[in-house]
Amino acid sequence: MIRQSWMARVEILWEFPLSALSFLFSRILRATLQVLVQFYGASRNTQNPQWQIVSAAFLAGPIKLLWAMSRARWNLHAIIGIAGPFEVENSLSLDLQALHQSAPSWTVVVYGLPSYKTLTSISSLTVLNPEGWESIDLQPGRYLLGLRYYHWADTITLPAVKVDQTAILERQSLLAPADINGFYRTLIQRQNLIHIGLNYYVFNLLRYRRWLSQSFVEQVFLPVPNPETQFYYGAMRPGESLQIDLDSALTTTHDLYFSLYNRTCFALDWYPITTANSQTPPTHTKSIYIIRVHPKFPQEKPFERTWVKLTVSAQST
Repeated sequence: MIRQSWMARVEILWEFPLSALSFLFSRILRATLQVLVQFYGASRNTQNPQWQIVSAAFLAGPIKLLWAMSRARWNLHAIIGIAGPFEVENSLSLDLQALHQSAPSWTVVVYGLPSYKTLTSISSLTVLNPEGWESIDLQPGRYLLGLRYYHWADTITLPAVKVDQTAILERQSLLAPADINGFYRTLIQRQNLIHIGLNYYVFNLLRYRRWLSQSFVEQVFLPVPNPETQFYYGAMRPGESLQIDLDSALTTTHDLYFSLYNRTCFALDWYPITTANSQTPPTHTKSIYIIRVHPKFPQEKPFERTWVKLTVSAQST
């Protein structure tokens, strides 16, 4: 314990300069990748987009993996689909039957391009009609759809999409085994110096976030969050564990998901939180955690952040 405290103080001498360089590198790399994606997107026929599932095949290329890691933190608990870009004048419409049949809990988020800013969303909480189409009114521009399926069926269907009431995408069905996200466990084997440079700063961003504005930390750490999800996150040093204490009714009204990443933001472990009180095993390396709290059904009262209490403590010796 004393040695760890001493090391933590000494590490500041190199951790802060390296984190500053990492943050600068991450912004440059993001901007470079955005230019490449815009150039590539401009050369494609944007009126013939496709649904793509985040999978080992989707992330097979090194550029695609870098792009994904520069844009979001892995949601290890949902099937993630991406469709676009779409050139829209008035509206995007989605096939509700496919969505409701695929999972009891789903969200579709609309992102504006080229900024990838979250603009609006629809979900199983807001659209209760299991049939027909749901239209989203938009300003003229280019857009991307991000789909999340939770508690998915054995076979899922990616919904048909209309742009300005013209059919653009047809339904697409595929098998979805329970371990469909198992590929995240092997991504860490592809970690290299570029990934380290991209996300080295994140550990210290969270460890010392009390010195920074909350809005800055959220914008940098959660660039494309699900609007319906509450997020709790932080950093743990080797030997530390996380005590999770919940309001007694929270697991009845919400799904809670724990995700653990190494400091480069590759997945280490993930699982649902099903009890009001729990503690994670001590970490073996500098780690980052996210707890996602997602409502199971429309809520009668606003979410209160005090319903979740987190305590990071060091392993006793």
